[in-house]
Amino acid sequence: MNMDLIEMIESGTSEASTGLRATKKRRTFEEILANGVALFRAEGIRGTRTEAIARASAVSPATLFNYFPSKSALAEAWVRGEVDRAIEAESALLEERGLRPALRSICRALAGRAGDAPALRFEAWRTTGRARDRALPDRHPWIQGLLREQQRERIRQDVPARLLAELLLDGLESGLIDGLRAGGSESELARAMQARVDVILDGARKRNERVEAPRAGSGAGSGMGAG
Repeated sequence: MNMDLIEMIESGTSEASTGLRATKKRRTFEEILANGVALFRAEGIRGTRTEAIARASAVSPATLFNYFPSKSALAEAWVRGEVDRAIEAESALLEERGLRPALRSICRALAGRAGDAPALRFEAWRTTGRARDRALPDRHPWIQGLLREQQRERIRQDVPARLLAELLLDGLESGLIDGLRAGGSESELARAMQARVDVILDGARKRNERVEAPRAGSGAGSGMGAG
């Protein structure tokens, strides 16, 4: 058989196997996450044992640890995963109408979800820690959207788009956490998130002017000693 054809078949088989493994891993991840959240709802996060999550998911504790090293990691995958999915769902709106409408739509979507077990969600956020394990990828919708806004000269260009995206994401998450802590209504929770992202966006629209301190021997200070 032609060597090129053999390599092509082997390559195709390898890619197919890799795809199947990735699909299986993703399915296992989702099953463990769903079972973990269900147990959180029934027993609370503190009352849920990792062995119970493994048993409900039909995996060994070692396999569970490979996916989620702790209950905190599983809780983070739940609440932070909802934020990431809400952002991804609004990526089309981001391209069509711009960053602010997309952000407000995300705030409303997250506020709507938070009505389901808000106290448990707040407990989940408390266990996660605020730092993300990985930096935002370059393809993240907000980084791409901010780059477009900078190219159109709608927001300041002296601040990297990645930094602005991270600030917006931090503002969104902190607003969500504060709203859950306060136990406000859905509209109040949405406003808590919107207030933070709006402040960040408003600051990104214009470069702040900086006033230089007067030099010694000049200006009003020098005139005061002259009489």
